[in-house]
Amino acid sequence: MVTFRCGTTIRIVTAGAALVATSVVRAEETSPNTECYTVAQTREKIAQHGLADPVPLLRKAGAENQGEPLAARLCRNGEVFIYDITVMRRDGRIERVPINAADGKPQPRREKRP
Repeated sequence: MVTFRCGTTIRIVTAGAALVATSVVRAEETSPNTECYTVAQTREKIAQHGLADPVPLLRKAGAENQGEPLAARLCRNGEVFIYDITVMRRDGRIERVPINAADGKPQPRREKRP
């Protein structure tokens, strides 16, 4: 039992740290012409524009990136709606997976800064 509790605690702390790190990265990487929505606004946009349900896309992104999906955020860049899905890979790295919210297809990833 002690091992289980310790393992669970470490996983929770790691996931918490990953979410904090993701928030910082997201703030830096979001382009100035990108508008992101709250949960309530996301529900509204899904209904108005007939966008794909984010839950299956979260699961798919997690499976394809061999990790655990942590969060999805709906953003709009110009006329295109994108789900910005955050996945924590098995090696602990955080991946951001952009998926077109209209058709569920992956979007090209942005170039990483040096």
